[in-house]
Amino acid sequence: MILIYTHKITPRIKYIFKHIFTLRLGVKIDFTSDIQFFKEYDSFKISYADQPIKDEFYINPSEILLSHKIEDLDIEVGNWDGLPVFFTNKENPFFEFDIFGASFYLISRYEEYLLHLKDDFGRFDPSSSLAFKNRFLNKPIIDFWIKRFKEKFLDFYPDIKFRKDSFKLITCLEVPCAFDFKGKGLLRTVGGIFRDILRLDVYRLYRRIPVLLNFKTDPLDNYSSWIKLNRTNKIETVVFFLLSNFSRYDRNLSIYSNTFLEKIKDVADFCEVSLLSSYSSIENDELLKKEMETLQSIIHRPILKTRQNLLKINFPSSYRNFARLGITQDYSLQYYDLPGFRASTTNPFYFFDLENELETKLLLNPVCVSDRVLKIYKKPIVARQVLEEITRYVKEVDGIMTLALNNSINSDYSTNFKWKNMFKKYFKSHGKN
Repeated sequence: MILIYTHKITPRIKYIFKHIFTLRLGVKIDFTSDIQFFKEYDSFKISYADQPIKDEFYINPSEILLSHKIEDLDIEVGNWDGLPVFFTNKENPFFEFDIFGASFYLISRYEEYLLHLKDDFGRFDPSSSLAFKNRFLNKPIIDFWIKRFKEKFLDFYPDIKFRKDSFKLITCLEVPCAFDFKGKGLLRTVGGIFRDILRLDVYRLYRRIPVLLNFKTDPLDNYSSWIKLNRTNKIETVVFFLLSNFSRYDRNLSIYSNTFLEKIKDVADFCEVSLLSSYSSIENDELLKKEMETLQSIIHRPILKTRQNLLKINFPSSYRNFARLGITQDYSLQYYDLPGFRASTTNPFYFFDLENELETKLLLNPVCVSDRVLKIYKKPIVARQVLEEITRYVKEVDGIMTLALNNSINSDYSTNFKWKNMFKKYFKSHGKN
């Protein structure tokens, strides 16, 4: 166990120390404000203070963890042996910056509680982030900090035992619409046929009719091949189905479609299934609860994980709603249109409600990139280079690479072939064959 001295034990201090030491390094910790007790403690210890107490590893504290305020901070990012850092104290011989304060600022999404730019959907604009402005968005910088801290701490306390992690690849398959042609009801089906005719889209009409006549499989009905792909490469996967009313942004199938419901049941027999919560539910507890109950009634299992459709997440209200409804894990922490680490880490962490100064039991799983984001690069070969760069960073810190893909990526459309093939090769390279 590591004993930590600080003259003021705040919820912020307890949260971030627990995250770094217990959740990430696998070491138990305890806190004290009793100087005499700390001096007499004869094992591993850290003082989080302006000066060391007695021959221990120490970190100079920044004000952010000692405060309960949410205010605009003047942050200057410097360079420490190749790593961007802030809240620095170059006089400290052990560690040049406050890793705990800096990590808390990034992982709590402190900057998203402040006034910031929003996109057309009301989402936090990544260009407003400290990581984007200082060019470390593609790097899980907190995990690199922890890696260096671990090395420094081991130099001082060689006998301490930290947990050894290893690289892990996880995929999320989001299903905003389970089928391209099937299960859409008479009006949407007839409307789709007429739209194909008016647009002279012969190719789509050619694909649609055999499916409707049950001569061919729907192009999006590729779930068995997805499951096989992940199993072959020993990759953990979660399939997120959208079960909402049809709306402007939630254009899914009817929850009364037997074809749709049977497909969900079928997929749930072979892999984990959870909820792609609707755009409309983000600020509506009752609607979200209804969607959860609908999926529960289909698969006869509790719904504990969610991913938000179109990634419309607001701090802290969205996550408060999730926690209140019993959701234990979320996979929405990602930028919609840029690759990278929204919270500057590739590893899961518990949501800290900054306004209420409270750690919750909701585990946030960062998603660093999706197929939609990668398609910004136009060519699969270029996108693969971006994906490999991020993966290399995650492997350097023995982290978790969580990748989100839309179910359309696994279809057999000719326009999709190169992208589908690229991801197959990536899975083979980085899965545990």
